[in-house]
Amino acid sequence: MEGKNMEKSSQNTPSFGQGLELSQIAIKAIASAAKKNNPSDDFLQKIVGKPGVIFEFFERLLAEAIEAKKNSILSLISGNEKLMIEASDGKDYIFDAKRTFKSGIDPDFKNRGLNKSGPATEEILVDVNEMTGDGTFVQIFTTLSSDLEKLVMTQAQIIRFCEKYPTWLRQEGYATFFLTKVGNEYFVVGVNVNYVGLVVGVDRLGGGHVWVGGYRHRVVSPQLIPSGN
Repeated sequence: MEGKNMEKSSQNTPSFGQGLELSQIAIKAIASAAKKNNPSDDFLQKIVGKPGVIFEFFERLLAEAIEAKKNSILSLISGNEKLMIEASDGKDYIFDAKRTFKSGIDPDFKNRGLNKSGPATEEILVDVNEMTGDGTFVQIFTTLSSDLEKLVMTQAQIIRFCEKYPTWLRQEGYATFFLTKVGNEYFVVGVNVNYVGLVVGVDRLGGGHVWVGGYRHRVVSPQLIPSGN
């Protein structure tokens, strides 16, 4: 599957200039909060005298900001739709599905041992998300759930989705991604639509390539059941 590589910063700590700017922002924020809430001098001194409280606040703020950025990689676009994949015996597999993927099937389905049937599955509902931010495959799928097992679709289910819901595949030559698994290894199946039909490729989940959110690639996965339901 093709895409554009992007350089990623490995910087984990702010520079000296950024540190000064952050300290000034923190001072202004504390002053603003003090002005609005009008605490006593003794109370304010207690807060200032407990730097652990301030550290904890900024750690929580940063964690929330990182989580918000992580969640911004994908946006659900099928929320009002009931996209159902029927129960399957799991016997169909992509390398043999030439009638579905008329424009081409990546030989890596055979080279990497994916030319085999999978397990039988029950009826499921699926979600379709669209990328709004950049990310690797691992970042994209863990945005949906840290438990990748919940996101896996069999090759038979992927084939059925492409046959049943072709208009939900990303058009204009861009990709729609599915997570699948063979043995203990996860793979990402990518389906593209061209003027002849569908072409399908496969990559390992752990690849370092960064997919650009601006191309609005799509991700199809089993609908997750909220905890407690």
